[in-house]
Amino acid sequence: MKTSEKGITLIKRFEGCYLKAYQDRVGVWTIGYGTTTADKSITGCAIKKGMSITQKTADEWLKASLAKKYEPKVSKYDHIYHWTQSQFDALVSFAYNIGNIDQLTANGQRTIKQIENAICLYNHAGGKVVKGLTDRRKAEWALFVSGTQKDTKIPFKTRRRTVTNSSGANLRRLPSGSSAVASVVSKGTDLPVVTDFTAVNVIGTKTEYFCVYHNGEYLWAAAKLFE
Repeated sequence: MKTSEKGITLIKRFEGCYLKAYQDRVGVWTIGYGTTTADKSITGCAIKKGMSITQKTADEWLKASLAKKYEPKVSKYDHIYHWTQSQFDALVSFAYNIGNIDQLTANGQRTIKQIENAICLYNHAGGKVVKGLTDRRKAEWALFVSGTQKDTKIPFKTRRRTVTNSSGANLRRLPSGSSAVASVVSKGTDLPVVTDFTAVNVIGTKTEYFCVYHNGEYLWAAAKLFE
């Protein structure tokens, strides 16, 4: 299994892209989507002060890094969990940030349900809760449970939004206009919003989506349809 464009978009959103080398918090020279000299087997070079790359190179290095380093860290548990595409995408993003999913899965000993419940706990750095990590974990969690029936409470605070579009809102399985419509709600419907996500289609058009909880499912709707 490979990371889909939705998974790559999520990673790009939270990693950010820097085309000129910079030093991270601990002084490591970094470029692109978090690429360092530790990725020399992918880049073929060391990352140094004054270095710059193109956007195309940054994207190529990211995809190569996913294929060689992070997708295998998730795929090695597929024989146990039989990941859906959404679960795989969410966990590749998690691994790209954390390093692996070994602790999250307890080396394959946890159930899918336990993994789901644990994702949002990984939002600390230096013993403190970090907003950026909290937001990333929310987005990964929402993608992980996308389109699945759930009987548990959302593991974090939500905000509510009202559908203002005169034709109502299509609630889809995934944050994509081509994804199957699971439900349709009318104008005036008030829904709990779990998180938001910016999807990018094949021609580069961006669409903001809300992940909402409706009738026991976590579904996606275009943000422009809400107040």
